[in-house]
Amino acid sequence: MRAGAQMHRWAVILLAVAAASCAPARMDSAPADSLDAIESELAADVAVLASNEFEGRRPGTDGEAKTLRYLAQQWQAAGLESGTNDPANPWFAPVALQLITPEHFEAAFFRGRRKLTPPEGSVRLYTSGRRSLLERSPVVFVGRKGQALDQAELAGRIAIMLWDHPRQVEQREALLEKGAAAVLAIVPNGAELAELADLRSKGSYRLAGAEDGAQLDGLVSREGAEALLGAERFAELSAAAGREGFRPVPLDIEARLEATSLSREVRTHNLIARLPGRLPNAGAVLLLAHWDHFGHCAEGQGPDAICNGAVDNASGLAVLGAVAKRLAQGPQLDRDVYFLATTAEEWGLLGARAFAQDPPMPLDTIVAAFNVDTIAVAPRGGRVAIVGHGMTALDREVERLVASLGRELGDHDYANRYVRRQDGWALLQHDVPTLMVSSAFADRDAMEAYIRDRYHRTGDVADAIQFGGAAEDVLLHLALVRHFASLSGYQAAQP
Repeated sequence: MRAGAQMHRWAVILLAVAAASCAPARMDSAPADSLDAIESELAADVAVLASNEFEGRRPGTDGEAKTLRYLAQQWQAAGLESGTNDPANPWFAPVALQLITPEHFEAAFFRGRRKLTPPEGSVRLYTSGRRSLLERSPVVFVGRKGQALDQAELAGRIAIMLWDHPRQVEQREALLEKGAAAVLAIVPNGAELAELADLRSKGSYRLAGAEDGAQLDGLVSREGAEALLGAERFAELSAAAGREGFRPVPLDIEARLEATSLSREVRTHNLIARLPGRLPNAGAVLLLAHWDHFGHCAEGQGPDAICNGAVDNASGLAVLGAVAKRLAQGPQLDRDVYFLATTAEEWGLLGARAFAQDPPMPLDTIVAAFNVDTIAVAPRGGRVAIVGHGMTALDREVERLVASLGRELGDHDYANRYVRRQDGWALLQHDVPTLMVSSAFADRDAMEAYIRDRYHRTGDVADAIQFGGAAEDVLLHLALVRHFASLSGYQAAQP
């Protein structure tokens, strides 16, 4: 988008928010706290945020402008005020990103002097920098392993992994972090390869000015893997990867990989609001949820090509809005409560990282932070799990509050599988005590069904959502915020 058009778009948003601020912020009556009423409220918000009109909420698009205008107006009407602490940028904190778009790639595979030729279109390569090149590097098959591997097993090698499991993104990131020269993911079939390749063709983001080295990764179809390894050998390796005690297997293959990309800057925004507390120096509680999704994620430009992101994460935004409305009705809390809607979570927690680099308050004054993501999955009456359990001093207080509401605790170990995949991880890395307290991640069957069938796909739409657990989680988050924002409720974390 041209700079002039982008500036005009944000001028329109600021005018709309300013107009909303002239209207009375007080609501005529307190929102109903019955679960039926909360479910209806959440459904109405998600229907708007996950509608085709919002075009999948991709950063730097008209969908972003519509999303942030809607959220800012909703939050102001609830009684919140700008939380940026920056008069030049009220409500909207700028985040500069680079959009990295694939340009060209070449892949050649060798067994000794013999060149191996996979089927045309069965291999795709991507670099996060301008150019990545590997000259005849050795290849190792790692199956589904990543974080548990030693650097010595990966350094200088091209790691071939399996993509057929829920934690494939964390595995790929762990392999690159541990020194793999490149990572190639074997995708189960050609249709999924085409779907992933189409999404990757639209580019990925990184924080502008980030000094991360260029990373090289790629996709290989099952047919391509069988052509390179042999069908029988690939079947043996796949079976071995599922057995206990599996270790990476060096292959008698080398590869020359090269990929180039194009880069341009994209201006996007975090939305930051505040509910002032009685005691300005008592610290703050932070609630956050990411607003972004993938936009047009499938082939074509029509409505059927949009990833609407209803569960992920229109549902989290709706929960934040419902909590804000109820908190703003009073009584006034001791500590400030900040509300943060982050950009570019789907692209590497980038909005949360930008917030941590330039926060509106000292990070060490945040006594507790609660991320809300992918929350509308479980029905009513389910358990509650903590993503980030064992990583902060908040667990005992949270567990006590969960019990006080008559709810039971779930499998925190399973929930913690997702800790690196959500914005709370970016804050934990800055020692901000951050948890995700959720019915969704306590219901393993429901969560894994969602990930298998709708996660990051065009099927994540508003009319396919289960709001029962999310409605209960609204009341839980009200209790959490009121407790941690009260000096009498939580004194141990006073700054």
